[in-house]
Amino acid sequence: MATTAQKVFDIAMGLIDEVDENSGSTNTSDTLEYKQRTLLILNALRGELYPYSDTYSVIAAGTRPICTAITALTDVLDLDDFLAQSVLPYGLAAQLLVDENPSSASFLQQRYAELTQKASKIPVESEDITDVYGVASTYNEFGSW
Repeated sequence: MATTAQKVFDIAMGLIDEVDENSGSTNTSDTLEYKQRTLLILNALRGELYPYSDTYSVIAAGTRPICTAITALTDVLDLDDFLAQSVLPYGLAAQLLVDENPSSASFLQQRYAELTQKASKIPVESEDITDVYGVASTYNEFGSW
């Protein structure tokens, strides 16, 4: 599934409690200002998360890759779904609230930083280590240290 900017916006609006109570919509007169700032903020934040994304790839040695800029809320983000749906909304919500509600923005920014730190540890599989020198058999009784 590819995550759109609209999906990230919707999640962020849920985090800052700007969802219409009756319809669940994030498309209201109260969210218009947020929506107008969203693309600029997402384009700034995407570069922070891109190195941790499954979609990250270096095109040429010595160059710094960057994910594709978005120009509409319907555009798909060039980040994996985990980052786009679980990390990015916190960063967006924090930036949207920074002037309006600094204490909430601070909490959301802290959460964004925590999740970004966790995302930087890319999951890897473990593998057995092969004793190519035969040391384990020579020092077998000390191998448990």
